Amino acid sequence: MNDIAAILAKKLGLPESTIESGLTVLLRLLKEKSSGGEFENLIRLIPALAELSQKAADPVASGGAGLLGGVMGMAGGILGGPAGDAAKALAGFQQAGIPADKIAPLVRGFFEQVSDSGGSDFVSRISEAIPALRSVIGEIRPNA
Repeated sequence: MNDIAAILAKKLGLPESTIESGLTVLLRLLKEKSSGGEFENLIRLIPALAELSQKAADPVASGGAGLLGGVMGMAGGILGGPAGDAAKALAGFQQAGIPADKIAPLVRGFFEQVSDSGGSDFVSRISEAIPALRSVIGEIRPNA
């Protein structure tokens, strides 16, 4: 069982399986946008993410298949850049069953958990690499 998914499921009042589906969307985006070996370092830091990371690599397992995924993938390609990334992520979250009002709390909660697990440097670097994340996660400091 993924501790991060369990914590976020309780916090957001959603089934753990839905949270895990949403996290695969987020991990796919992070994997695409992180530089060097940062993503692999994140997986080493939080081994529970390894299984979700494998699902994120498989478009069928992570909800990338289907008409909505295809349409939003095209929209993301047309929009390009940060707008395209945001459109693809939004479609992925919706397809994973994450209600629109729970997307930002899910993303912020994930990064809080990463930061608390010793990944505050990763959080800082990835928020620089994905400017749209900065408005969602704000400034996150690890709990002492």
